[in-house]
Amino acid sequence: MLDLGGLWIVAVKRWPRLLIGSFFGTALLSAAWATTYYSDAQLAVTLPFASGFFLLFAIAPFIGKGQATYSNLMIGLTLLNAAAYFVTSYLMLEQHYRTGLAWLMLALAAFYFGISQWQKREDIAGPLFGPVTLALAVGFLTVALALKLNAYWLTLGWLVEGGALFWAAHRSRNQLLRLLGAASFLLGVMRLLVVDSDASQTLLWNPRFGLYLLAITVLACLARYALAEGGEENRQWAGASILALNVLALAALNFEVRDYFRPAPGRWLSPTAWRSAETAQAFSYSAVWMFYGGALMVVGFWKRSAFLRWQAIALLALTAGKVFFYDIGALQRGYRIAAFIVLGIILLAVSFFYQRSRVKAPEQPVQPAATPGP
Repeated sequence: MLDLGGLWIVAVKRWPRLLIGSFFGTALLSAAWATTYYSDAQLAVTLPFASGFFLLFAIAPFIGKGQATYSNLMIGLTLLNAAAYFVTSYLMLEQHYRTGLAWLMLALAAFYFGISQWQKREDIAGPLFGPVTLALAVGFLTVALALKLNAYWLTLGWLVEGGALFWAAHRSRNQLLRLLGAASFLLGVMRLLVVDSDASQTLLWNPRFGLYLLAITVLACLARYALAEGGEENRQWAGASILALNVLALAALNFEVRDYFRPAPGRWLSPTAWRSAETAQAFSYSAVWMFYGGALMVVGFWKRSAFLRWQAIALLALTAGKVFFYDIGALQRGYRIAAFIVLGIILLAVSFFYQRSRVKAPEQPVQPAATPGP
């Protein structure tokens, strides 16, 4: 009753600061009651009341006119209200009603997305209110995916969400959407690297490698969108995307090499067999880096991109360092000779193509920044 009265005063007298007092009073009273009296049996009554409080403060910024004058206050109230309702519903539903909680988070995402679109047309609560509600919509969608999906499906959901936001940002020229897409994409990549890459997999034909291919495709699309939009900032986005793309590709290949030589669970290897497997694995890492660096150099010549060639040179230099300072002592004689021969052939080929390219047309500005290239 007090909240409704406060909302009426805001509508009639235009005193939006009263909303902050109403919100903190409601939050304090609700928290004090819940910590003392709440039990699972009261969920059916408590959740509707919590939802009613949430909706009341969610529509408060749109009550009355002139609220844009207090845009910072409205943004603060919106963020506090969303955070309080998320914590409240999570504590009540997560343990026994996880699926219902996921659907509730999805409904909140749709709710805030609708508000962001309405705000874009009406411009009621200030210019920052729309981006804030859009960010809340993406945040609740991300949480819904985390609650509903498991294992590889969660990573897939976050990567697809990031790709969809990159596409929407390109179509609408909205930088906020791109930043939100980057946040969602990074969540997916971090889970892919830390969680999903730990278990052994069948060589190449496995969900993990497919997720890496998806992440690489999303980064390639982002680079393409950024280059199509033009401008210095977009070139930097494209460059970062291409660099991350190559890092993920190498990580994916390294994980495949690791799993190929990892012994099956319960299988015992003699010391000689173990040493032989370690030697072959170390040589395979070097071979993958060599061929990937050589392929990247070929693409750099083909696209006339100094940026790609610098990445290829850095990778080949790292491989050469590994061959000279690690492989020379760790590999057996046959693997060591093969590593030196392959590395020498690749370096000679790179040198040949580089000298040949000197007489051709100047570089095209494909990647970011005027990086003087070899």
